[in-house]
Amino acid sequence: MFEFLGQALNKMYDDKKKLKTNTVLYGYLDEGRWHTHLQPPLPNEDIIRFEEESKREFPAEYKEFLSFNNGCYLFDILRIAGKDADTYKGLSIEEEGHLAFDLNTMDNLYRNKRTPTTHFIFADSLVKNAYYVIDSEMRILEIDVRTKKVINSYVDLKSFLNEILIEGKRNINDGIYYEFK
Repeated sequence: MFEFLGQALNKMYDDKKKLKTNTVLYGYLDEGRWHTHLQPPLPNEDIIRFEEESKREFPAEYKEFLSFNNGCYLFDILRIAGKDADTYKGLSIEEEGHLAFDLNTMDNLYRNKRTPTTHFIFADSLVKNAYYVIDSEMRILEIDVRTKKVINSYVDLKSFLNEILIEGKRNINDGIYYEFK
């Protein structure tokens, strides 16, 4: 269901690099910076264990996403969290820097008293100053970090990712790259 993501990125970028962790980096910028990266899939038993360790039930679409990619970083505009590594032993600095951002850390960053318990926080965007949740109807909601108001809504995760791909491709074509210091 989510294989389209890797396929689209392979068409957009001329350069890519596969790390020994199986993370794929796309669009070399400079000084070791890459524009986009996809983490490898999580096996089903790891998804089940991850869900148990997190002490909450993951939405079906998010579990499906994890079975294709354990998180990703797209065009400097979207970071989808996944399961952090069990150990950093033996990893290079580059490999450590391109691991999945931890889902529980993501949740802790954005959840507050007013956050509905039915909101599953799974992604964020520093560029848009927003975080993303899957609601009880499986819609993706874009929420402003400061005001906590819904900025945008998407039918499902696939349509949301397609919108990000369109925006990312437009940014590449227009030579727009973000740098965070």
